[in-house]
Amino acid sequence: MALARVRETFNDGVLTYGAYKTIRTESRKVTGKQFVEQGRLFYREMSVRESDYLQFGAMGSTLDLKVKTPMPPALRKIDKDKLIVRIDGDDFNIITVDRDANYLYFYLHKVDGGDKNE
Repeated sequence: MALARVRETFNDGVLTYGAYKTIRTESRKVTGKQFVEQGRLFYREMSVRESDYLQFGAMGSTLDLKVKTPMPPALRKIDKDKLIVRIDGDDFNIITVDRDANYLYFYLHKVDGGDKNE
């Protein structure tokens, strides 16, 4: 008897991913940055293991959030470490991304408030 595959739910929210674009005046002076969305994913928040905290602490990073998303075809070839993730108005740097055949696991560090221009 074969076990049926359980369908996962990603109902903790929707994250947007993208990059910052530098905003400049006509004289090329930098006046801020703007988040440019490249896509959206439903996610499920994952519990962070003690080994995750130790691993990223040793790398000099602080792990604030771990989320799991379906693997979208558009993200297969993009350098995910250069993206910014936005969840509920908060921006996160991606420390690293683990993947398997169907899912991405984002390890995120919250970006300090700073000057966010929309």
